Amino acid sequence: MLILIAALCILAVIAISSAIPPNDQANPSSRSAGSLGTLALYTWFSNLGLDVGRISGTFNLSGSDVVFCYDPTVALNNSDVNSLMTFVRSGGDLVLVVTPASLAAVAPLLGRLGVNPSTTAGTGVATVAQPFDSTDRVRSVPVGSGLTFSDQAPLVPMLVENHQVVAGMVRAGTGGRAYVLGDTQPLSNDGLRHPDSSFLALSLLQRARGGRIAFDEYHHGEGTQTSGVGAIFNGPVGLAALLVGLVVLLAIALNGRRLGKPVQDGRTAVVPSANAYVTAMGQLFARSRQRGPIAARYADELKRRIGKATGVDWHLDDAAFCAAVSVTNAQSGQALAALLAHARSLASGRPDESQLLRLARDVDACERQWTGAPVG
Repeated sequence: MLILIAALCILAVIAISSAIPPNDQANPSSRSAGSLGTLALYTWFSNLGLDVGRISGTFNLSGSDVVFCYDPTVALNNSDVNSLMTFVRSGGDLVLVVTPASLAAVAPLLGRLGVNPSTTAGTGVATVAQPFDSTDRVRSVPVGSGLTFSDQAPLVPMLVENHQVVAGMVRAGTGGRAYVLGDTQPLSNDGLRHPDSSFLALSLLQRARGGRIAFDEYHHGEGTQTSGVGAIFNGPVGLAALLVGLVVLLAIALNGRRLGKPVQDGRTAVVPSANAYVTAMGQLFARSRQRGPIAARYADELKRRIGKATGVDWHLDDAAFCAAVSVTNAQSGQALAALLAHARSLASGRPDESQLLRLARDVDACERQWTGAPVG
């Protein structure tokens, strides 16, 4: 028991220490609440009712309309660049935020887009190079020490600071766009507090083909994740829980204790009678209100009795059966067909008690009419 208590104390210490958020001020992930992260942007888009998700495990862009590739810490390989270019050319929108630290990671993608980084800009305020916001609310956006880009096609300048392009757009394919920002300040948790920065974030979505937004966490180190049962123990809390479970089982085994109380011998089970079975089935139909099978049963019983009276095989479908019995009595055959059609209609729906009662009376009257009918 002392070992068990000690293991529980270790579990409590590990759980409390893991619950304390780390100092992730320099983490650019959408899971980070630090100044550089984009958790505020992710939460804001979600509160606006947009379909927001994260790309992790595998770099799969299907089901996305706008992809935020924000200051990636893992280099983009040729396959990733091809996937992004295919995504943009097919009409998707890409928001690429690159800094001097992540320039090497996204250099292949910038080359495919035809965007050339030029110099590093200092802290300042970027202004609108040309109108791109339909509400005309983006006027001045604070920027940090980021990159600038060469003002040459196919890049269309959006924001400039000291006559240097800090944000631009590249069109590709059928309506697709790639927005390139040279600084993380406008979209970060810290910079999103500025009104013009928030309007800039909204302006990046207003021409998108849809509202499915994906934040690229694959290139923030979430490329290999354990799934299934292994994910439960992928961490200190899971390992501590496994340790406690093993200690508990060991303590039980050493003390020779059983799990639970001893089972008492019960009485012999009583086999239900046919009356109890019918009553239980009736109660089941009454609770579920699914009385369609009762109407189907009435129709089958009607065909069986008329088939016995006329010699026609009741296993035929309703149309063939009614056509066969109409040979001897055409008028009664038409009435029979109408009654069977009514019963099948009730069987496919949810009839109430009154409808089933009227059907039963009609079936009984029809059976009485065909009693004693000539065979053949």
